[in-house]
Amino acid sequence: CSPPFSSRPVFPRRAAVAVAFLHPARDQRCRHRGSCRGQGSSESGMASPDACVEDKVHRIFLDFMTKVARYDELVDAGKKVLLKFHQEVEHFWRPKLLTESSAIIEIVKSNYSDRMRSYLEAGCTHHNEIIQNMNRLHAYQEKLNDHINKAKLLLEELQFLEEDVYSAALTASLSSSRNTDDCPDHDNLTNVCSEDEQQPEDWLDGAVSFASVIVLVHNMLKMDYMMQEKIVKAFWVKTSSSEIEGYCQMWDLRPYIDDNVMQLAWQLVP
Repeated sequence: CSPPFSSRPVFPRRAAVAVAFLHPARDQRCRHRGSCRGQGSSESGMASPDACVEDKVHRIFLDFMTKVARYDELVDAGKKVLLKFHQEVEHFWRPKLLTESSAIIEIVKSNYSDRMRSYLEAGCTHHNEIIQNMNRLHAYQEKLNDHINKAKLLLEELQFLEEDVYSAALTASLSSSRNTDDCPDHDNLTNVCSEDEQQPEDWLDGAVSFASVIVLVHNMLKMDYMMQEKIVKAFWVKTSSSEIEGYCQMWDLRPYIDDNVMQLAWQLVP
């Protein structure tokens, strides 16, 4: 059940959106992480609230990508079960003995025992094989259903992380706005801002970048999951081998996953 393509299709438009988020335009206004110098700021050993927000966003992103890796492992495991299901269906629907062949007719006539007669009357199958084949098909279908349930739980966890990172990015944006308002905007006071501190647009852009990538990846995985769910629900014993072959190709191809976006997301992991 290998796909006819050497690699998954890419979606340049989605990748361009992600790149735009990762490299937003920066304005030249005087912004900084803490208060401006000369306005009552004091040095302390504690991390600033902005640094805490940035650290939180980064930790959420790492947790998110860890779960993405677990989801990919689930997809690979599901693919193996799907292939086994396909093999069992092919065995179930294998063609009957070609009694029109002169060589086979000769073999049957020369060995027409009770066992041979029972085999032909049963449609060229053994009763025990049919039972074992049906049991295996049922077991593989149960495993595929289990895969869908596990994937659904992982997506719910990813949804929670998406909500968390959205809240953190919103906090970062509000904090940056307050810092910008506190900083003098006059030319003669521009240099009073601390030059050795990371400018807020840096950590704000980082927070927005992580949040944007999380949203993109999560949306792709949701579409991928919905496709797999439809495939599993379409399975049953009478599903044709050619139809399952198409399902195998789509499962392996994962058409809703943009490799450019995924590569960009993994590049953000230290």
